[in-house]
Amino acid sequence: MGKSNRAEVTARAAEMRAAQARKERQQKQMIAAAVAVVVVIIAVAVGVAIANNKSTGDPGATTTGSAAAFIPKLAAIPAATFDAAGAPADANAIPQKVEGGQVLTADGKPRMIYVGAEFCPYCASERWAIVAALSRFGSFEGLAPTRSATNDGNIPTITFTESTYTSDYLTFNAWETKDREFKPLQTLPADVDALFKRYNPEGGIPWTFYGTHELPGSGIPLQPFLEHTGDNGWNEIVAQMETGTGDVGKSVDASANMIAAQVCQLTGGQPANVCTSTGVTAAAALVQK
Repeated sequence: MGKSNRAEVTARAAEMRAAQARKERQQKQMIAAAVAVVVVIIAVAVGVAIANNKSTGDPGATTTGSAAAFIPKLAAIPAATFDAAGAPADANAIPQKVEGGQVLTADGKPRMIYVGAEFCPYCASERWAIVAALSRFGSFEGLAPTRSATNDGNIPTITFTESTYTSDYLTFNAWETKDREFKPLQTLPADVDALFKRYNPEGGIPWTFYGTHELPGSGIPLQPFLEHTGDNGWNEIVAQMETGTGDVGKSVDASANMIAAQVCQLTGGQPANVCTSTGVTAAAALVQK
């Protein structure tokens, strides 16, 4: 009897140990499954965050592929559209004659200078007109989409940071001194820094300098651009510029005519097809003598 009881106790103990072992294995499996679920959730969350970041206009998501497809269109605004736009209505779009100024030259051509920053909303609006105007005298390479600072309009625009400009008539040099997060980006060379401090002592941007004239700031109304800060903003703006319509199209095209008229003063009226066009001639009447 006693032996029989000891055998039963031993058998029950073995069963209990086996049951405990099964329980521990189940617990480990449940923990592993839970960890796997957490990892999947984190991965999905990261993926969604990245997708959302791209879809809200992060400049890093707009510098390649189809996002830059608007740039060739910006460089090819129809001449008839410029002619219809005429001269700018805002006096702030007219470059001011500078005392003691003289035509700058570089590479045997008159020189035009731009100083701005990627964070700056007024720089953002002015670049549209500069690119459109100067594309009538030459061509840009390396232009890229960007925006003004998120807390400063988030306006779709173009950056000159990595760009070059080629023209038979004009040398154009541009500097973006800070990026859209207000971090230092490009440093002005000594000669440009000296001109910037002499003629623009308050340091305001954008600053466009023609040697004899300057445009401090921008004459393009900023408010309408705030209606085009979505993912398709670049295409919306250039589409209006192509037709000279909408809330930004005509004002940007007219400012481009003013820039072209000022450049024509430097180039001796060349190329003639641009400098004698109806829109540029209308703007030329506003050039300060």
